[in-house]
Amino acid sequence: MLKRTGITVGLGFLGGWLATLLSLPLAWMLGPLFMVLCLSLMGVNTGIDKRLHRTAIALLGLFIGSRIQADELLGLVLWYPSVLAMLVYMALMLFGGYWIFNHANVGRMNAMFCAYPGSMNSALVLAERANGDLRWIAISHSLRLVTVVSGAAIVASFFVDDVTLRSSTSSFTIMDGLPLVLATLCWWLGRLLKIPLPEFLGPMAAGAIVANLGFDYSLPTWIVLTAFLVLGASVGARFSGTQWSQVISMGRYGIAFALFALLVAALMAWLVSSFTHLSFLAVLLALIPGGVGEMAVIAMVLDIDPVYVVSHHILRLLLLIFMTPLMIRIANGSAKQ
Repeated sequence: MLKRTGITVGLGFLGGWLATLLSLPLAWMLGPLFMVLCLSLMGVNTGIDKRLHRTAIALLGLFIGSRIQADELLGLVLWYPSVLAMLVYMALMLFGGYWIFNHANVGRMNAMFCAYPGSMNSALVLAERANGDLRWIAISHSLRLVTVVSGAAIVASFFVDDVTLRSSTSSFTIMDGLPLVLATLCWWLGRLLKIPLPEFLGPMAAGAIVANLGFDYSLPTWIVLTAFLVLGASVGARFSGTQWSQVISMGRYGIAFALFALLVAALMAWLVSSFTHLSFLAVLLALIPGGVGEMAVIAMVLDIDPVYVVSHHILRLLLLIFMTPLMIRIANGSAKQ
């Protein structure tokens, strides 16, 4: 796995470098994503060690947490319009996605999990418990993730003149290591308490603690960009071992669902932004099911409050977790029919 991870990261670096030369938006995430995706479908054995992927998520959580101020959290009560929109959006994704995938003849139960609004890992775990076909579910969610993440980044780039990461300290000192130690401890505590996404929420809490104690802390830019690279390469590597015939067979339905997710999210975001002070881009990133880490990355480079975006995705994840028993019962009931 170490060799495969090294090859994948190297390919991702090449993709990020090429994307930077071409001045593409989010070069150090989309470049690795598309480079690894294309080579994976060409037969290259790619993959990212889960520990490295989780470390990248943890660094991202620490980076976001360091921007959180306690007094800003009072604004949560003002976000209820987009929270309500997110609930409606989740329902539309479940019913609309089920209708789309039901036409793929993969079975009612598999169609249900293919339409799961985000959280690919949760969908696969649930589907496995219900004896679902993980092959189709993994392909559909991978296509959704790639389409949504790349689509969101490209669409967002039209609203800004330059999509770049704000510069931060380039050197790394001993004092910079103290928040990393605290982040590790919070990660471990999160796992101990069995909270969702402990590798993300734990370090994010650590960053918030450091920030609110009065320390002016920011991860060096090269560390943040490395986390972007790993996240992008990880998405592309999900297609390792996938045959073109499988992608073609399921691809039209997966892409149709992803486009449906983007279009409906854009409509909901437009409605919310039209009647509130919330910006269209912020609501869009908060709604679309592209993954917590990926949407947080896009929010940061666009200078959108990452706390606002992340809070919506975490809430959706919690709701999906609470829906787990119902989803399994529905899936098992559908399989018996």
